[in-house]
Amino acid sequence: LPNDILLSILERLQLREAVRTSILSTRWMHLFSIRSRIVVDVAAFHCKDDKGSMFTPATKSMSARSSQYPISLLRIRFHLVEESIDIIHCVDGTLANRKISAVHFLILPEQRDRRCTEDELATNGRHFMRFVYAGSHASASLSYLHIRCFLMLIICYIHARSWSTSSFRVANVGLNLYVLRIEHPHLTTLALDGCVFGKIELSWLPRLKCFSYRTWYLSQDQYPLSLGYVPQLSTLKLRNEASIMHKTIRLSELLGNATISSLDLNFDSERIWIESEAPKVLGPLFQNLQILSLQCIHEECDLDWTMFFLEAAPLLNQIFIKVWDHTPSVPNCRPFQLLGDTCNIREEEYGEWQDVYQKGYNLPMWEAPADLKHCNLKELIIKGYQVEEKFRYIRRLVKAAVNLEVIVLIHSGSCEYCKFSPSTRYPWTQEERLQIKEQILEWRSSPIKLLGFESLECRPSHVK
Repeated sequence: LPNDILLSILERLQLREAVRTSILSTRWMHLFSIRSRIVVDVAAFHCKDDKGSMFTPATKSMSARSSQYPISLLRIRFHLVEESIDIIHCVDGTLANRKISAVHFLILPEQRDRRCTEDELATNGRHFMRFVYAGSHASASLSYLHIRCFLMLIICYIHARSWSTSSFRVANVGLNLYVLRIEHPHLTTLALDGCVFGKIELSWLPRLKCFSYRTWYLSQDQYPLSLGYVPQLSTLKLRNEASIMHKTIRLSELLGNATISSLDLNFDSERIWIESEAPKVLGPLFQNLQILSLQCIHEECDLDWTMFFLEAAPLLNQIFIKVWDHTPSVPNCRPFQLLGDTCNIREEEYGEWQDVYQKGYNLPMWEAPADLKHCNLKELIIKGYQVEEKFRYIRRLVKAAVNLEVIVLIHSGSCEYCKFSPSTRYPWTQEERLQIKEQILEWRSSPIKLLGFESLECRPSHVK
């Protein structure tokens, strides 16, 4: 029969996907034997009823004996379901026959913990533990694990010291009253995304270099994080949408003995949840700080308080500030961005949160000395710049940073979900931009390069 007629018959018999999978699995046999980077994602296989076996043929072809072709990266994203056990077996077979430098697993349960019943959580647990025991080589060879799974399984994994995993990410897991203590000899990167515990204690992580933590439990009594033995920690990223019920953090107390080189604080356009502190207190902890990122500072907050970072960090080389006020008070936005990061709450629904989400509550204040001089800062980047009095902060920083070379002023852009654009006073006209450049040059005797002004053709349609 001609190919078009045969294809029509197969479609009517609903066998098209089966045939395509069979054909592709045969072709993949050759491709997987020579590819150095292999990425298999369940999302690329459109089958709602079978979340595991549809792309098992692809993984099976990797276990063919082709030791002359080592694999630099094997990255597989799959569901936490019974059918996925074949994937684990295939990866184990591959590790036995081929040299693999890095193995990455991204494991997705059918439902997140907050939406699961106790029986569903127990089922997730059984599946996960079966994967661990069925794939001893795979478990021991993991260099990255991203999992949205039951709390006890995460604790079991974190404490499995024999595993060589260096990167670990957990998303959307939490029991508010529990303290999660983490010890691991190999972890270099740890990310907790939307994992709401009573407290996180990084007790003993001798190789940890990068730690990020997003969204912590409402508490006025204790800090959300405790840093124990983390001698190599260099990058710290903290993000939280704080209310008045969140404890205000003193970085000098939070950091303990850690001397980081990169600090990223994201306030999610709500209350500023840190205090400004004197240089003599923060100085020993900020002696290696080179990169500072302050993201989603709401537009009602003055920027002068951020000068205390400049005073306390003599090696600071770059400052990035993002002013962004996309909050649930705007239609189609919601107070908790945790589950999905979508804007889907009506404006009237936000009223019940107004008492606890107060942007001006306990704002940090700081008055830098007039003769402050900083010799290492080279670059200042501000996203969400507007022609307003609050950005007099630029003048203070330009006068203090005697070797500043570049200032980048960028438009805030728009929300990727609802296209809301909060910035309305960005200098779009050539006249405004020339005026700003002249003002900045007047503040310094040495030249400064001013970047970031988009062309007039790129301005939003609502700007005349």
